Parts: sequence; C-alpha cells; structure tokens
Amino acid sequence: MRLDQSLFDPLTDVSETLVMNDLTRNRVLWAISLLFGVFAFLKATPLAPGLMAVIPAISIIVPTVFAFMHGSRRLGWPTMLTFFAIAFVVSWCMESLSIATGFPFGHYHYTERLGPKLGTVPLLIMPAYFAMCYVSWNLAHIVLNKFDHRADALQRFAVPVIAAFIMVMWDLSMDPSRATVSQAWIWHDGGSYFGVPFVNFMGWFLTVYLIFQILALVLQKQQSPRDPTTNGDDRRESWHLNTAFYFATFVEFPAMAWLAKDQVLTDAAKVVWSSRAMFESLGLVAIFTMGFVCCLAFFSVRQARQLT
Repeated sequence: MRLDQSLFDPLTDVSETLVMNDLTRNRVLWAISLLFGVFAFLKATPLAPGLMAVIPAISIIVPTVFAFMHGSRRLGWPTMLTFFAIAFVVSWCMESLSIATGFPFGHYHYTERLGPKLGTVPLLIMPAYFAMCYVSWNLAHIVLNKFDHRADALQRFAVPVIAAFIMVMWDLSMDPSRATVSQAWIWHDGGSYFGVPFVNFMGWFLTVYLIFQILALVLQKQQSPRDPTTNGDDRRESWHLNTAFYFATFVEFPAMAWLAKDQVLTDAAKVVWSSRAMFESLGLVAIFTMGFVCCLAFFSVRQARQLT
C-alpha cells in the first residue's frame, strides 16, 4: 500500500514553521544578550550618569524578557508563569519580612531609585529575582550535565542547591555597588563587605533556595512524559544562549574594576570605603565565581553528546 505524500504536507509545513520560529527566536535572544552585554559595559563608562534614569528598569526588564522568551521554548508558558509566580511571592515575602524584622537579610530599606513599590518592596525587585533565578536554574542543569526534564532526585535536590550558589555569586558581585554606591537600598548598620552585612548573603541563599526547591517540587507534581526535542532541551544553541546571557550580566563587574574612578564612600554606619578598592574586589569576585561558571557551562554544553 502506498500512502499519498500530500497527506504529510501539513506536518512538513508545521515542522518548517517551528524551525523558522526557533531560528528567529534564537537570533533575537542572541541580539538581546549582545546588547545587554554592551549595556552592562556602558555602566562602567562616563556615559553611566546620563543613563541613570533608565539603568534600573533596563537592568531588570531585559533579563525578564530574555527569561520568558527562552523559557517559553524550553519549559513552556504554563511552567514559566508558575516559575514567575513562585519567584514573585517568595521574594516579596522574604524581602518584606526582612525590611520589617531584619530576617533573613538584615535591616535595610529601599530608596525611591527603583520606582513604585508593592508595600515596602519595589515592583522591579521580584522580576529581577525571577529572571536571574531562571538563568541560574538552567546553569545548574548544565553544571550537573542534566539536559532533560525528568523530575528525578538530581532535579529535586541537587539542582536547587547548585542554582542557589550560582544565584548568590551574582549578588556577591552586585550588592555593594547597588547599596553603598548607587544607594538603591540602604543597610541601616552597614556591613563588613563594603557596607553589606554577612547575613545578607545567607538570607539570599535561603530565599533563592526556597524558590528553586518549591519549583522542583511543583515540577515533580506536574511530571508528565515530555519529548525533549519539543522543549528545546537537545539543542546545544539553547543552552549556550543561557550561558551567554549570564556572561552578559557578568561583564559589568570586571568593566567597573577596570574603568571606575576612585572616590570616597561612606555607608550608613559611617564607615569609609574606597570605591576603587570596592570595584576591583567585586571584579575579582565576579571573575572567579560567575566567570568560572560561564567557562564550566560553555565546555559542558560543548562536550555534551546528547545535544545537537
């Protein structure tokens, strides 16, 4: 029996459309990553003061757009919206709790630099958690050589821990400049890490770990047979894109170490800091934490035989 080839034409058309959509999406994501890297570099240049009005919004909205565009292909819209809801609720609750009580981050408050607030927390903060949590979640999968969707023990327990470490690497590189220099938030008692308290980073680890662990348990509940091909998990470029965006975020910190001018800074505890010492230290931290993860992820994806 011979089947009429025309019966398969609609399937062929759908396949070609999906490929074209993937190509277009990837080109847009590469462009976003490149432009965001350029933007991150510009933060360290004399152009930064002129961009100050838009820097906070761009720094958060662009990563959020990247996360949704990349994640809609990899995890699907329902899972991405669930991810966003988890990150939003957990981060808002923990931030609000700490502003009110000092747990888990310490005593601080947000200034007006980040715009409108939900209660005591700027609305931009929750999407920032979500976007970087998404990138860190994927990087944890890469580091663990886990390129599938199976809700196994590795995803339930190992991925949340590794993703939390990767997320805190970003905060270690970023928090002092946002607090002591830009004063987007103020630490009431200062802190030993260029005006930021030690407990802040422990609080960050706890908060993002909760986000990842809740997500892992939700994914386990939602577990259903999935074809990795339809979710982009077997596509090497998809994983490289995630690493590229994390690298674009990283660019700011060595650039600041290289280009930032020295000035005297004073935190809320009246401790005086050198901005040059701060930016060079943050640059070193970023290079040997975020930079290391970028290298590890790049070679892990490149050598993964299950990816095409």
